[in-house]
Amino acid sequence: MIAFIGNLLLWAAIICCILSIVYSRIYSKNPIRSIRYTSLFGVSQFLIIFFSYILLTYAFIISDFSILTVWKNSEIDMPLVYKITGVWGNHEGSMLLWVLILCLFGFFVIVFDAKLPRNILRNIIFVQSTITLAFLLFIVFTSNPFIFQNPVPQDGFGLNTLLQDPGLIIHPPLLYIGYVGYSIVFSFAIAIMLEKDHIDGWGKWIEKWVYISWGSLTAGICIGSWWAYYELGWGGWWFWDPVENASLLPWITGTALIHSLIHFNSNGRHQSWTLLLAILSFSFSLLGTFLVRSGVLTSVHSFASDPSRGLWILIIMSIFIVCSLLLFFSYSDRKFDKSDFVILSKGSFIQINNYLMVTSCIVVLLGTIYPLILDALTGDIITVGPQYFNLVMTPILILVAILMPIGPNLPWSARINQFILKKLFISLVLTISILLLLQIIIEGKSLNLAIFFIGLGMWIIIVSITDLLPGNIENISFSLSKIDLQDIRKINSLRLSSRVIHAGFGLMIIGIVAASAYAENKDTKINVGEEIQLNKFSIKYTGVSAEIGENYDDLVMNFEIYKEGEEIEKMAPRKRIFRKSGDITTEAAINRYFFDHIFLTVGEVDEGHVFASISYKPLVRLIWLGGFLMVFGAVMRLNRKTKLF
Repeated sequence: MIAFIGNLLLWAAIICCILSIVYSRIYSKNPIRSIRYTSLFGVSQFLIIFFSYILLTYAFIISDFSILTVWKNSEIDMPLVYKITGVWGNHEGSMLLWVLILCLFGFFVIVFDAKLPRNILRNIIFVQSTITLAFLLFIVFTSNPFIFQNPVPQDGFGLNTLLQDPGLIIHPPLLYIGYVGYSIVFSFAIAIMLEKDHIDGWGKWIEKWVYISWGSLTAGICIGSWWAYYELGWGGWWFWDPVENASLLPWITGTALIHSLIHFNSNGRHQSWTLLLAILSFSFSLLGTFLVRSGVLTSVHSFASDPSRGLWILIIMSIFIVCSLLLFFSYSDRKFDKSDFVILSKGSFIQINNYLMVTSCIVVLLGTIYPLILDALTGDIITVGPQYFNLVMTPILILVAILMPIGPNLPWSARINQFILKKLFISLVLTISILLLLQIIIEGKSLNLAIFFIGLGMWIIIVSITDLLPGNIENISFSLSKIDLQDIRKINSLRLSSRVIHAGFGLMIIGIVAASAYAENKDTKINVGEEIQLNKFSIKYTGVSAEIGENYDDLVMNFEIYKEGEEIEKMAPRKRIFRKSGDITTEAAINRYFFDHIFLTVGEVDEGHVFASISYKPLVRLIWLGGFLMVFGAVMRLNRKTKLF
């Protein structure tokens, strides 16, 4: 029954998409009637897909193994939370969630942007419905989550053991919101280019959708990084995995789009470039979907290995990218942007930022798809590893870090006042002073490039803070009495949120460099009662215990952490054995000591001893603290009334 209703709902959604597309075109001479019917069927798409998703979730909760997707990705004894999250822990269910979010954004535009010009709103719904239709057809013909099977099995295979983790609850939905959110930005861009008349002020229309998408994608990437860090047992936060790279591409173009929007909304410049970035952001989201679900690459993130599915997505991606680019080039011929490049101005630094972002995007794209192209052409199989990405991305990162804090301080004109120079000079002196102090304390007489990179992060943070000083201070001093708090309160949301985002990026740089350059590792055999010294800590192994979970058994290795002879925490890394599949996973234990981590995993376990991998990672928490500070800055930007305090 569930399978029948689910399929019926999918076909009903397809019909609504077709009707929405048709009515957006046939009533073009009657805009009121056109927008009424187009919006009606746009809302219907969302409601129908929402009910179908709820239906699939219900099938997982009750363990209805007559549904093939449920049988493959669930089991009776699986915890309820993973039955719910298991809906998107597989290819079919995750695609349904993908389409649900796609329809949700269309629904939000219809509800919250109803005051848009009718032609624009109608075109937005037309484009969004076309995208939805393409992916609904993909689901129905290649990835149907409601396939019925008979006879009905007594139990299911269970969810992938690596996915039975809290990370599955948050990471995929946020990542999908980021990916799919760019679809509405794309629809806005196409809608604007479809209009024959010039439209002013459209940058304000898409701004909130860009920040929602970028902020969600940032949060999704950060949580995914944390998930890989503790669950896979590697103690790493980024591996330049092809699917990781695929999520990074729309993030980079989205970052460039944010800066381009600031420029465009301020003086109307670079309209065509802003539209192109909107197209590219969604195009890279489609590319990421293709890489994850095509089976053309090997990755722990891959959902599918069926080439036919990949061909469908490739066709969909190609159609939308080619058509949108053809429309863009036609539009750019009608609307030519004049250059206003003046070296020492905010607009020029935004342009430079965009060029660096695009360059980094090309670098990541080439490193990701080159092995695929080479394999297709010659049959040779190679891997492009971290060495390539670190080598080519490092110079770009240095330039971005140096220039990032300067641009926001510059005026839109070429004239720079003395106050700006004073703030930048003070920030530079503070940064250099702190760097020299760190060099003496940490490195002594030896030189380490890591200090330089830490300094780049500090430079970004310090300038971001000093930039919040009110602009009417004639003489800067270290006396707080010189600062009028009422002036600070008047800082607008754009300025405040951008500085918060920049400061978060600076914290992330410091965390990455410190945890990479100053980490300490020990791989050792440790007996019961024995202590191992690592940095300023003493780690003592006290023995093995067992715990029973809902669908797994844990072998728990117990450790005690001491500092200066005083116990500060107990740590319990585990070997988790899943009863159904027999799979064994390694569950790391992490001691959070201020911004540092003691990371502990176990390998072979024997009577009286264990082989353990113990790492000390200084300031590693700054990576995720910085990431979520960036997300917080994006949320602040959505509230235009935000003040400093």
